[in-house]
Amino acid sequence: MKVKQTAVVLLELQNDFLTEGGKLYPLLKPVLETYDVKANQNELIRAARASGMLIVHVPISFSTDYREMGDAPYGILQAVKNAGALIKDTWGSAIADGVDIQADDIVVEGKSGIDAFAGTHLDFVLRSHGITAIALAGQLTNICIESTMRAAYDKGYRVFGITDASATIGLEQYDASIEHNWPMFSEPMTHNVFLDRAAA
Repeated sequence: MKVKQTAVVLLELQNDFLTEGGKLYPLLKPVLETYDVKANQNELIRAARASGMLIVHVPISFSTDYREMGDAPYGILQAVKNAGALIKDTWGSAIADGVDIQADDIVVEGKSGIDAFAGTHLDFVLRSHGITAIALAGQLTNICIESTMRAAYDKGYRVFGITDASATIGLEQYDASIEHNWPMFSEPMTHNVFLDRAAA
């Protein structure tokens, strides 16, 4: 692994998902607690940053009327709207309390859909920094992480899926995604295995 050509891409490390009182936090709580996801995310961030990797955050947010979703959202976006979650410039959409974010980290704005490449400058940012491999972590394991993973795979990036630094709605959904889908589009591994490989 070439550390300087590897980025840690973190999707939606936001209060509504990760922090007590967040509108979607109760749905993620079983996975967050089972795998100690928040602590693992910070360990991944700190060690990767110290090794010289680029740290990239890609939050998701919406207007107060959720106009980005159109007139008839359905599926996961409807669930977000129903919860009143992830509204721009609110506590819920801010990077979560306690997440280790530093001034040199990059925040890619504009995500209002599932794939982090769609409608954002993520690909431009990564290629501008000479990135050829990405480690994906964050939310949601079987939705935004998996969709971004597929897109990155198609774009020719080497993709590492960080299993214990990802969470979603329900342990069954988490397990199915990690076990059956991630291996098709990434090299799934824990944050410790990833960091050990980076240090080798």
